[in-house]
Amino acid sequence: MGKTKIRVKKTKILLFVGLAVLLAAGLIWRQDLSHAFVSYQVEQNREEAFDNAGLFIAHRGASTLAPENSLPAFRLAGEYGYWGAECDVSVTKDGVWVLMHDQSVDRMTNGRGPVDSFTLEEIRKLKIDAGANGRFYTDLQIPTLEEFLQICREYDMTPVIEIKSVREDTDYDTLADLLRQTRAEDRAIVLSFDDQKLQKLREISPVQMMLLSNRPSKASVDRVLELGNCDLALEYRHCSGTLVDYAKEKGILLGVYTVDDELVCRDLVRRGINFITTNLLRPAA
Repeated sequence: MGKTKIRVKKTKILLFVGLAVLLAAGLIWRQDLSHAFVSYQVEQNREEAFDNAGLFIAHRGASTLAPENSLPAFRLAGEYGYWGAECDVSVTKDGVWVLMHDQSVDRMTNGRGPVDSFTLEEIRKLKIDAGANGRFYTDLQIPTLEEFLQICREYDMTPVIEIKSVREDTDYDTLADLLRQTRAEDRAIVLSFDDQKLQKLREISPVQMMLLSNRPSKASVDRVLELGNCDLALEYRHCSGTLVDYAKEKGILLGVYTVDDELVCRDLVRRGINFITTNLLRPAA
């Protein structure tokens, strides 16, 4: 009788272990499938961009109509029909991604100090009191990245996210998780002048990226090839024909910043530049 009980107990344990293994395998399979879908969708986005030169990105939102990096600026960008909206992000003291171009809040708000010296609760108490037509936009708070992503989804705009400052490596995990949870991982483009920031994010996310460079070269193109699902954005005055040809030969998409002259824009579109970040120019109706 005792041996029978032991055999039954062993059988239950084996069944439990087997079920746990199957469950884990199922979870891993689902993660791999999800990763594959996002990678496929990112590649589809790249093909679409290749077919459409001159996709307009609103620099910090419609920043000549409303304060930069504010929710009204992004809503206006959506209403004007921009293909994408660009924002700048940093991390608060308690690890929340918020929108602010500068390392400090001094220029754009009634507060003073580095972004990462504030918790989310503290930084939300500040008021944006600078920027275009500020007198018409009172009581503006510093937005979170999640709020920005929601507006992009509402207007079917591509979220273009420039990483400004990071406190620690776990912030990349937070960013990747947020992109997944908001279903933006297959739609967003993440930018940085620092290729190491992109490298750290690439290790945990297949999201499309773009390396920013104000001194682009063939080495810049080679670096984005190493990162994978990554393209190049350059200051438009450094957009040489040789570099454009080399990038196109390697299958790299090209963006330029910040173009506010219509004649310059037309020339860039003619040369096949894929993304044009602008403060002033409006998409065709």
